[in-house]
Amino acid sequence: AGYASVYGDANPRPAGAEDEEIFYWFVGRTGADYKTQPTILWTNGGPGSTSFWGFFTENGPYVVEGTKDEPVLKPRPHAWNDFANYMILEHPLGVTFSYESSEEHLPRNAAHGNRLTYQALLNFLAKHPEIPLNPLILAGESYAGTYLPLLARAISDGNHICSQYVNLQAMVLGDAWVNPYVQMATDTQYAYSHGLISAEQKAMFDAWPREKLHLVAEAIQNISGAYMANIAHLGDPPIEPVMDYLSRDDVRRAIHAKHGPRPQSSSHAVSLRYASTLYDSYQDLIQSLLDDDLRIMIFSGLNDAKDCNFLGTGEWLRLLTGDVAESFHRAEPQRWMDAATRGVLGYLQESALGQLSWTRVLNAGHLAVGDQPLLIDLILNRTPPGRHLAPATLL
Repeated sequence: AGYASVYGDANPRPAGAEDEEIFYWFVGRTGADYKTQPTILWTNGGPGSTSFWGFFTENGPYVVEGTKDEPVLKPRPHAWNDFANYMILEHPLGVTFSYESSEEHLPRNAAHGNRLTYQALLNFLAKHPEIPLNPLILAGESYAGTYLPLLARAISDGNHICSQYVNLQAMVLGDAWVNPYVQMATDTQYAYSHGLISAEQKAMFDAWPREKLHLVAEAIQNISGAYMANIAHLGDPPIEPVMDYLSRDDVRRAIHAKHGPRPQSSSHAVSLRYASTLYDSYQDLIQSLLDDDLRIMIFSGLNDAKDCNFLGTGEWLRLLTGDVAESFHRAEPQRWMDAATRGVLGYLQESALGQLSWTRVLNAGHLAVGDQPLLIDLILNRTPPGRHLAPATLL
């Protein structure tokens, strides 16, 4: 764990600028030589949310239990680092431990923030030259549907011009924010079909103009009282115990984090700066990555009623074109099952050679990787060289 500068060849340092740095935490695969293993770079969304959400409450190596005064760090069962290297970058610049000398240097929008993140990734890999040649998988959820297509494109383009090659093999997007207006237009159908609103209420919301679509999900929540991130739950695991734990001086020293105020789970300053591009579509960027033969895996928690619900995901996927997309559209969904219990976990639809896949996950919400840990099995078995690293599920 430590820091990587946001300045370098891909993002030159402005004259007189102090060093700004993004915090990272890398965990090698349990029981293996990390130098030979694929690496999953995990990111949460926001914009401006900490990826400690994933690290401590969803798929990372640890969970924080106990009280604020006596927190206990325990290993997570079926953590992703049991099957591959796992890392987070606390991006965009300004999130938790990532350091900026002034708010003036925070990213202005998604594209600017991505330049900083990409350069920080290059600088991290330069520190550890044993890692870049192994497969890299970009994975994330929610607003990662914006972050990761931008980062994947930067990596793909940069591999042609930068001295630091990155062996990007796949991109994994969960309950992702990709094509906002296409996705938000499905909110009422999801809510009605899951019993959250009446037919009359659906008709009322459907009459709202396009510029009010971003208000529909909140209105449905107010009417129904549902927890929109997972309609079968009252809420997700709290993040505050994690922030309390990370505030401790001994913890900061151990992970080489700079001393400072208590970290917040989301950066309001970053969120404000990204507001101007919040509703931009990254559909075309995903299309270009698919055309460039990047393997793309999508998953949706079927209990997610937010703007990233599975109906909206299906709509933006339906707009993809080309041979791979056509193969995907023709494919019939298959049951995805737990090999041990023979229980059905969800349904998988994929193109003939697996370059594009979409898994609808049962009993899972917006934070689907935390609700269904066996998703790691699908991810690793569909990433070249296709080693069966986690033989826990079957079709």
